[in-house]
Amino acid sequence: MSCGNNPDGQGTAEEEQVAMPRRKQVRRVDRNTCQRCKMSRSMYVIRSVTYCRPCFETALYGRFIKLLHPPLKSTHPSSSSRNAVSHAVRPPSQSGDVLIALSSGAGSTVMLDQLLSRSYVGRGDGASTDKTRGEKEPVWGKGWVVYVEFAGALEGVEDRLDEIKGWVEGLNKGLGWVGIRAEDVFDGDLKDRLRRLAGVVTEDGKQEDIRRGIAVDLKDPELPLFPLPSSSASSAKPLDHLRSLLASLPPPSRPALLSNILSSLLTFVSQTIPNISHLLLGETSTRQAQRLISGTASGRGWSLPLDLASARKDDGGLVRLKPMKDISVKEAAVYCRLKGLDGFTRNDRRWDAAGPAGKRDARGKGGVTSLEMLTEQFIAGLSVSHPSTVSTINRTGDKLVFPGQANDSPTCPVCQLPVDPSALEWKSRSALTSLLTKTNPPSLSDPKDSSTPLAPLLCYACLTTFTPSTVASRTNKNEPVPLPFWIAENVARRHGRPVERSQMKNTINAFLIQDE
Repeated sequence: MSCGNNPDGQGTAEEEQVAMPRRKQVRRVDRNTCQRCKMSRSMYVIRSVTYCRPCFETALYGRFIKLLHPPLKSTHPSSSSRNAVSHAVRPPSQSGDVLIALSSGAGSTVMLDQLLSRSYVGRGDGASTDKTRGEKEPVWGKGWVVYVEFAGALEGVEDRLDEIKGWVEGLNKGLGWVGIRAEDVFDGDLKDRLRRLAGVVTEDGKQEDIRRGIAVDLKDPELPLFPLPSSSASSAKPLDHLRSLLASLPPPSRPALLSNILSSLLTFVSQTIPNISHLLLGETSTRQAQRLISGTASGRGWSLPLDLASARKDDGGLVRLKPMKDISVKEAAVYCRLKGLDGFTRNDRRWDAAGPAGKRDARGKGGVTSLEMLTEQFIAGLSVSHPSTVSTINRTGDKLVFPGQANDSPTCPVCQLPVDPSALEWKSRSALTSLLTKTNPPSLSDPKDSSTPLAPLLCYACLTTFTPSTVASRTNKNEPVPLPFWIAENVARRHGRPVERSQMKNTINAFLIQDE
């Protein structure tokens, strides 16, 4: 059977090639050989590419510095390019210190090991560097490690604060240690404790009083705020306040609140410890993909580009970096296995165990707590059969652009990100927020005692977080619940309330000329 007009054997070679083109030869890849060096035997398969051990460590370090170096060389970290040509060149020494967020997960553990093994962080003693012996000048003169423990708010979770403290001190790298708990957002002495830890001497009578908090009535859709009595703030333990707040929220809202608590504590520590210029977060590409999907589904799309950015500079000058954004949790786990750190890491946060367990209905459904946990399980399962799932989601997220002005937009008191316009109006048109029935009685709070509603100040996602479900409304008491101190400070800042005379004097006391 002939595929052309020429009889068999009567056409030239060129004519036969045009009539019936030959099949292209497919390049067969030897899966047993490293595809990077083409010499050593492969040991790991990452994103359908085989690596030997040296090539795997080199490739991981290359992606690590690709996001770490450009913001340290540019004066505008938020506008740095990920494809900078000079990302392989070591950045110059920074003027401030670095705060490293350690969660004991694989991502933050790998980030800390990379910084210490490559001499990015100094010991803080000002020792000179001998370049003739191959020593490298540290990028940061001093490093601090901060760890936030959530075991008090989670059922059945082991408290690892002392264990991680011993592990960090055992490294003998001169790192400062900051160990705090999630319930410290209700502790008025947190700032003084951090200052004493950093060696800042606080004279008597100059402690800042941040015990005066606020409480919110979650039964009212307007979320009215009430001043929290000083006796109640001092008598109750911070852990009791945190558990009361978590119990007042429905199970799907608790992981979002814990995420805001973690972010606020990291910001508070970086602002309290002196001379902190950079905050390093160890979020992997897998975690970023999960946050992208869950954040979009929960209504955080307006400020999502700022939250997922690999480099972002706050109004106070603090630069937040995510150098692990291009590294998956699988690669981080393999690296921890190579370095013998797999026995230390814990990748499961178990934030769905916060507060009372949800009730199941007659069909056996319910009890599945949050959208974040469902997204995490979905992406982890899909990545097994489709390895490019995480990278595809992150490439889509990198195209997102914040539509407003980050510096001029008002910030949400809870998540401290820019507020999307008309969030409350959109919420009122898309959801039923007030329905007086026997199971949802009207609020018993007196409007005269209310200071200002919290709902108009929140972004859409945080407004959804503080909207309790019908089940939570039936089970909880009709009493206002206390809010963390950072929310009270942000609410006062949004309304421009005047600072008290005593607080103003404590702030500027160091600059006053004393009478002789």
